[in-house]
Amino acid sequence: MDIELVAQTRMKRGKGPARALRRDEMVPAVLYGPKAETVSLSVPRQRLERLLRDMGEESKLLRLTVEGDGTAEMKQVLIREVQVHPVRRRFLHVDFYEVPLDHPIVVEVPVELLGEPVGVKKGGTLNLIQRMLSVRCLPGEIPEKVQVDVSKLDIGSSIQVEQLRTIVPFELTDDGGMAVVNVVAPEGTGKEDAEAAEE
Repeated sequence: MDIELVAQTRMKRGKGPARALRRDEMVPAVLYGPKAETVSLSVPRQRLERLLRDMGEESKLLRLTVEGDGTAEMKQVLIREVQVHPVRRRFLHVDFYEVPLDHPIVVEVPVELLGEPVGVKKGGTLNLIQRMLSVRCLPGEIPEKVQVDVSKLDIGSSIQVEQLRTIVPFELTDDGGMAVVNVVAPEGTGKEDAEAAEE
């Protein structure tokens, strides 16, 4: 997937210039980072919309080309925040974070479940409790997903973050006792019925 975006620097700030940008199908934005000065930008609305749709919920590095004063400079960035109008659903503002490539960062990564749980075969229901997990890694090593094998999960069982730390090849920063996924008994099933299902 082409993860690139071109932005233009902007000198005028405030609500008036921001509204004018949106009328021209541009979205006000800002670029900041620990090793960078804060820069006001604008990005094409349609390109941003398509990019966010293609990316989904994954945290991915973007190549942001900043154009202004006859120059163009490429930055490695993450999208930190997207403000959307609550009614019109139009983009209001975007925050880009310039990433130092030699420093670990914490990003949200989607969870992917693998296998069919034993408990589901007995009639239980699989619940994905945490759709995203926090991962600490270098910017160039952001995983696309955290894969969780649920095939051994029985009714009443769960998988917690602590159990995944010895399996996944990257650092999980969420609380170790946090449940990620579980299998529960069918609705209306009492404890005796659940125990009978396990026999």
